[in-house]
Amino acid sequence: MPNYPKGIFYDQENNLQTSALFSVMGMTCSACAGSVEKAIKRLPGINEAVVDVLNNRAHVVFYPSFVNEETIRETIEDVGFEATLLEEDRNVNSTQVCRVRIKGMTCTSCSSTIESALKVIPGVQKAQVALATEVAEIHYDQKILNYKKILEKDTGFQAKLISTGEDQSKIQLKVDGITSEDSVRMIVNPLQELPGVEC
Repeated sequence: MPNYPKGIFYDQENNLQTSALFSVMGMTCSACAGSVEKAIKRLPGINEAVVDVLNNRAHVVFYPSFVNEETIRETIEDVGFEATLLEEDRNVNSTQVCRVRIKGMTCTSCSSTIESALKVIPGVQKAQVALATEVAEIHYDQKILNYKKILEKDTGFQAKLISTGEDQSKIQLKVDGITSEDSVRMIVNPLQELPGVEC
């Protein structure tokens, strides 16, 4: 739950979230990232703060009626790190995708019920539930919603996060010895069956 100032009434309908990306220089370990994250989360109106020590970035989702980018930047600097607001984050598409494993479905009626329940969550743009694989793929606006809130939705079925676009990373592998299309399929097919892997 976001931290709101005392005595302030929170109107969920009219207070839309926004996000900002900061470059944070000087972090050397996860303890540094933890200090920055903790300081940001103490501010009023912060919904989520994720600090990536490897890429020197802090992604913050907040309510602009309670806090602004300059206050967040100053807070990071008060902890002892150099912070700069990255303007290009304003133009980044705010759509994220998460994949959720759903246990207990027995028929298409189950999957349709879950799909309908997900689609009515404010911020969800698209939801597809596959009965055969027990996986729901949900497209949502990260300025309004995060995957934790999606998992909290009570649909009557057990849900477990597989992956989210928020933590998606890419790797390139060089594979020697490929001689045919069959060789490619022998590599790609098992990889695609792994939870959270997209080829």
